[in-house]
Amino acid sequence: MLVFGLASLMAVPLRAGTIDTAFLERPWPKERIRETEVGRHAVTWREYASKPEGIFAGVRFAAPLDRDKVWALANEYADVGSSTPGVTAVRYVERSERRDVIEVDVKILWKSLTLRFEVEKEPPVLVTFRLVNEALGEYRGLSRFEEAGAGQTAVDLVTWLKPNRPVPIRLLLIVERIAMLQAAREFLKRCEKRATTR
Repeated sequence: MLVFGLASLMAVPLRAGTIDTAFLERPWPKERIRETEVGRHAVTWREYASKPEGIFAGVRFAAPLDRDKVWALANEYADVGSSTPGVTAVRYVERSERRDVIEVDVKILWKSLTLRFEVEKEPPVLVTFRLVNEALGEYRGLSRFEEAGAGQTAVDLVTWLKPNRPVPIRLLLIVERIAMLQAAREFLKRCEKRATTR
């Protein structure tokens, strides 16, 4: 669930950090939007992909907890390995209330990589993150958490990936969709479990 730790595009953009994600908050050209379900929760999926511009992906859903609890769950990275395929270890290089640097060891097919994420936080509303990796390219995203009333929180996760090498862009979009919807499913399960233990 690193992606959720790393959130509603409808809110007013906040910019205090150094990770530029403003381009993710504008409408994407030719974006496709579809409604789907993960588990028993309604989810809005957004996507757009092109070789020159990269892959844009977004998921929005209502989490069944108030914003402070959702924020706390979204910023627990220790169990990322157990809920994210291919992740073998997670380490904090830097950790504070407003900024984290996290190293994630992953195994993709036969190759092992260490990915270094920079994370900037504006509690309890916004998380922006960035990964720049010579082998993979650049990956940026934001998570926004907006109060939705009745003990619910609207969660938006939006990402952009620009590969360094020529790759099948549609295939990458499919992989990103599978990963983000699976992450949403696991996160919602954790929210439901937390809601029943209040």
